[in-house]
Amino acid sequence: MNQKVITKIGVLFLVLFCVGGSWSGSSTRIMNRPLVLEDARTLYVGGSGPGNYSKIQDAVDNASVGDTVFVYDDSAPYYENIAIRTSIQLLGEDRNTTSIEGGNYAVSIYADGVTVSGFRISNVGDFWNCCGFYVVSNGNTIANNNIVNNLRMNGVYLYGASYNTIVGNHIENNNYHGIRVEYTTHNVIANNTIVNVRGFGIDLAESTDTLVYGNTAQQCFWGGMVLDNTSTSNTFYHNNFINNSQNGLDPAGGNVWDNGSAGNYWDDYQGVDANGDGIGDTPYPIPGNHSSDVYPLMKPFGFLEPNLTITVKGGFGVTISIKNNGPDVLDVDWSVGLVGGVLLLPQQRMYQGTIPVLSAGQNLVLQHVKVLFGVGRLDINVTAGSTIMMKQGVVVLFFYLPLPGR
Repeated sequence: MNQKVITKIGVLFLVLFCVGGSWSGSSTRIMNRPLVLEDARTLYVGGSGPGNYSKIQDAVDNASVGDTVFVYDDSAPYYENIAIRTSIQLLGEDRNTTSIEGGNYAVSIYADGVTVSGFRISNVGDFWNCCGFYVVSNGNTIANNNIVNNLRMNGVYLYGASYNTIVGNHIENNNYHGIRVEYTTHNVIANNTIVNVRGFGIDLAESTDTLVYGNTAQQCFWGGMVLDNTSTSNTFYHNNFINNSQNGLDPAGGNVWDNGSAGNYWDDYQGVDANGDGIGDTPYPIPGNHSSDVYPLMKPFGFLEPNLTITVKGGFGVTISIKNNGPDVLDVDWSVGLVGGVLLLPQQRMYQGTIPVLSAGQNLVLQHVKVLFGVGRLDINVTAGSTIMMKQGVVVLFFYLPLPGR
């Protein structure tokens, strides 16, 4: 037997040995762990770098398993319908400004093990089953996106898709369901805020073993948390249901509405808390007559005093801004008062309003007085929630000059 034949036999034996070893090590498939190659790349969309793509779909189509597609916000909005058929990460630069608009489906996910995060989905949808995110695969993560101001569409729609995670998304002013889940099992829906949708906040249909916690459903036209009569073995806790047409519906039963010590907050709960432990003394009956929340919360879960910063900038006119340094805050009442000085313009000196949702990290202009004309000391009093600030300054003709300090 010559040297070449001996070498080939040795290589073949080594390959078979290694493959056999890998087979014997494990026979369990782990979800949401796509193969990550050592030479995984990052592909860029927008921005000014050499070779950057101008369209998200072009970068997605040229990505391989394990790659990351990073999308800059300077070229937004992106008028595209994105279809993902490879296990990649699709990341936006800023969830408030990296926007995808137009079309009926902003992002459709057909591959397993995909992560999409950091996008703003707006002006999407047409009819009943249009979606911000449409998912028909397993082991995906949809995290930290803003799905706001859309037409008739679902914010996130899982159809026959299991082992997925929907976390930290803000869904507001959409004309259908916030999160819709059908024919699925073992999904996690956590820490999402759903406000002012024209359908259900969260809708489970023929779905089992879903874990739903830390979400807020507020002002949902058809209901906050709604299950059909085939959805069982699901678990719900630390959710807040506020000002919905009906806060919950569980016609099938067989679901758990607490974690063993704490349940959910229901704004229509009529019970009392005699010992002051934050848990209602009597269960909250879930409409449907088959389930109850044994440990209803007396206050919304995660309620904290807002951590807000107020800023007043002078110059030609006055600009008053507010920044949320903490988690999402709902229903922030604010007022601005201009006090003192001989002020001819503007004639209005008091301004007020309510911010339905102030997202974590969001910086928002409360009031911008464009035309200012007067003279003398002018103090500006601002109240936002429980945060109060007075800024001292002087007005000189068209200018407002803030004084140092408060």
